[in-house]
Amino acid sequence: MGIKENFTADEWENLVGLPYAVSMTIMVAAPNVLGVWGETKAMMQEPANLAAGSGSALVGLLLAEMQPKIKDLMKKQQETWKHDQAGYRGKILAACRSVAAALSKVPPEEALAYKKWVLAIGLKVAEAAKEHGVAVSDPEKAALAEISEALGVNAE
Repeated sequence: MGIKENFTADEWENLVGLPYAVSMTIMVAAPNVLGVWGETKAMMQEPANLAAGSGSALVGLLLAEMQPKIKDLMKKQQETWKHDQAGYRGKILAACRSVAAALSKVPPEEALAYKKWVLAIGLKVAEAAKEHGVAVSDPEKAALAEISEALGVNAE
């Protein structure tokens, strides 16, 4: 049985979409009109850039599925945020907790690699544009800490 078969269709969809959901959460935590291009570019490029270093078969499978759908996955997050700006972060944190529970179906090293990959993507998005002269603003740090907690890992 392959890794993907460990998950339900909904769980797999959450695993595929979470890197973009986390990225969008970071972007809206400290909106920066001038930095939106850099953050969007990071959201598009960093999943692939960081995947190789993860050493994870799960991350590799997810990346292969995500790449042809990048624009659709990003658009879905933008639409979700537009329709519920006040509740968006809560929804993403709930998705993180759901993904963390689903990851119990794979070996612990695969689960941890995925979680660290998602957090690394979020950090790269945060670093892609300075807010108030700092690489990662306090609101971005707070969002990353909440995401890390929801995923059940310590932020690095």
